[in-house]
Amino acid sequence: MKRPLTLFSLALIFGITISYLTKSYLFIFFSSLTILLILFAIFANEKRENFIIVGTALFYFIGGFNFLYGYNSNINKYIEFDQEYVTIKGYVISNPEIKENRVYYVISTEEIILKGDIRKINGRIRLSTLNDTDFIPYGKEVKIYGRLNIPKGKTNPGAFDYRNYLIQSKISAVVFAKGENIKVKDGYKGNFAVKYGLALRDRIMEVINKSLPPSQASLLNAILLGYKSGLGENIEKMFRGAGLAHVIVVSGMHVGYILLGFIVFFRKLGVKRPFANIITILALWGYALITGFGPSVLRAVIMASMVLAGEIIKREPDVINSISFSAFLILLFNPALLFNVGFQLSFISTISIILFCKNLKELLSMRMLPQYLTDVASLTLSAQLGVLPVTAFYFNEISLVGVVSNVLVAPVIGIITILGLVMAVLGQIHILLSQLTGLCNNTLLSFVLFVSDKTSDLPFAAVRVITPSILFVVIYYIFILYFFWYKPKHKVKLLPKQNIIIWVSLLFIVLIKLFIPKGLEVVFLDVGQGDCAFIRTQEGKTMLIDGGGYINRDDDSNTGDDIVIPFLLDYGITKIDVVAVTHGHADHAQGLKPVLESFKVSNFIIPDVPVLDGLEELLRVAGEVGINVERCKKGDIIYLDKKTYFEVLHPKGGFYIYESPLNNNSLVLKLYYEDVSILFTGDIEKEAEMMLLDDEAPIGADILKVAHHGAATSTTLEFLQRVNPSVAVISVGRNNFGHPSNEVLELLEKEGVLVLRTDMDGAVIVKSKGKKSKISNYRQ
Repeated sequence: MKRPLTLFSLALIFGITISYLTKSYLFIFFSSLTILLILFAIFANEKRENFIIVGTALFYFIGGFNFLYGYNSNINKYIEFDQEYVTIKGYVISNPEIKENRVYYVISTEEIILKGDIRKINGRIRLSTLNDTDFIPYGKEVKIYGRLNIPKGKTNPGAFDYRNYLIQSKISAVVFAKGENIKVKDGYKGNFAVKYGLALRDRIMEVINKSLPPSQASLLNAILLGYKSGLGENIEKMFRGAGLAHVIVVSGMHVGYILLGFIVFFRKLGVKRPFANIITILALWGYALITGFGPSVLRAVIMASMVLAGEIIKREPDVINSISFSAFLILLFNPALLFNVGFQLSFISTISIILFCKNLKELLSMRMLPQYLTDVASLTLSAQLGVLPVTAFYFNEISLVGVVSNVLVAPVIGIITILGLVMAVLGQIHILLSQLTGLCNNTLLSFVLFVSDKTSDLPFAAVRVITPSILFVVIYYIFILYFFWYKPKHKVKLLPKQNIIIWVSLLFIVLIKLFIPKGLEVVFLDVGQGDCAFIRTQEGKTMLIDGGGYINRDDDSNTGDDIVIPFLLDYGITKIDVVAVTHGHADHAQGLKPVLESFKVSNFIIPDVPVLDGLEELLRVAGEVGINVERCKKGDIIYLDKKTYFEVLHPKGGFYIYESPLNNNSLVLKLYYEDVSILFTGDIEKEAEMMLLDDEAPIGADILKVAHHGAATSTTLEFLQRVNPSVAVISVGRNNFGHPSNEVLELLEKEGVLVLRTDMDGAVIVKSKGKKSKISNYRQ
């Protein structure tokens, strides 16, 4: 085989993927044996392939085993300390990461102390603290007191998997501690090379900050060093909208510019190639060190090192082998990086450029474009063709002006990078030399900021898209591989009849998926301490009841942006027929604000009561975007389609409960779908429950959304017996109110009701075709 390394890399990737999906050592072991036997059966008469056969099965097993071992050891390392207040002894192994008013560090732990019991544990945790104290330098020993938390992982469809994100950096847990609970000691530990690499990065940043205005300095720090903390969220958003996000993330492009600078420099000096290549390789690895060994930088540095080393030993470089080798090394060291978005974007864009760039350049050359425009446009388009589904999957956003902005900016980024390196070197001699060089770089950086600002402001510069399905992604890659690589390479000319067959086949597959009857689907989302439920009928009508509240009040982050919207996009939702808010408490209403601002909403339903505290902001947004607002009370009917409707059971017209008024005057809605019924109770307490009982409201239901997160003030025995549910869903998160109460949990158990909790089970998903319901929890 010409490229066995490529096959071994693919086997490694396949093994990691299978172990991620199955989480089973046994499956990996027996599937490895199966692969080995199948390959031997296929190539039984070709003994020269034995090395390839054994290597393929072996690296499949290594990939799977390595991932599972690392994953399980990370998850289990601190499991006994989850949610406990502990004292942690260790040392800092990262520079401070600044976000809004928080600072984050990675701590290498040595001891964990719980109630006097000392355990020696070597691992990593992520420390967050308020940005009100001096930064802690790399390597400093620390003693921390705080509550340790192991992230739950992905608990909602479409949600960001924070636990897996941390595992990519071998971090097992997080802890928050205030400044007074963090003691910095005199001792120093850590990696010598990393320490001086970070120190060098800090010195370079200091030079840049002294040589340029703040905005331009922050941009150069991002371009040259990958340090984005100084940019601010608005600048990052602007670059994403302009299709220039790759500019502010240190990647293969930046490594390429630095490599080019060294090649030109040594050629001008007349340095012999072997010596120049060795110095360049060392410089590139030094650059990888000071930028933090990101996956995209590692990929580019490994590939460049292979090319330069090949020149030294007079070997012709093979770009596919170089890509395979870099992926192989990175994943062998840390298999979890396969699921890192930077790793995926870097490798897919590089492969796309190799496969498509030449053919696109030939296609664009026929349009009589200038050579420069042809080169930049073909490079940009080929990379974007490959990463489009990945970008849509992770960010739900696609830039439509990326080609234009890249054509304008691409010529100057290389000059900015090289001038930035010159500034960094000259600044070590005298800051004035860096400032003089910075006069030119300031102009170029200002130009990049100007282009980003203007292109991101263009109408439809970036469009929000739904999360693509696996079927769509597969069809998409088949399409672009065929039409932009295979067809031009093999000079295939399809007859019109063959074209029709291909398009009809693809259309048939899509139509089957679209028109298979889906029935009713109800999802009780895990929004922490709050409520949120999504309903989609068999005819595709949609409704959202409540939206959760704040995730972190320190930075005003809420569930609407971070949980509800990603979920809706993952479910392919671009329009919502009805949004209902049960009452004005923040844990129900706050998350709806970004939903009303971002989605086309036909109707917004609120309770018909005289006091609307907490809903003022939502009503303002609804008025600004032109959403129809309806006040609902007992007796009103909300029709979604011919088989699905809601009956409003509360509040009662003309009556207002003054005891715990916002809770007790919540909307109570009963969903009907053929033989299936679900009761949504908001946060009503015993006073409202008694009113419903006295009025003999039709509260009987198959599924009960337990009121007020399972508080002891709700779900009385008489009310529960009248509802008589088979399943009870408690929407709850970590809180200081004692929700859900032991009394309610014991009552539900005594009455034989199956209880599902979003804090333990994740999102609760109900599916029905009208007769029975199938209920599942997302964490399982």
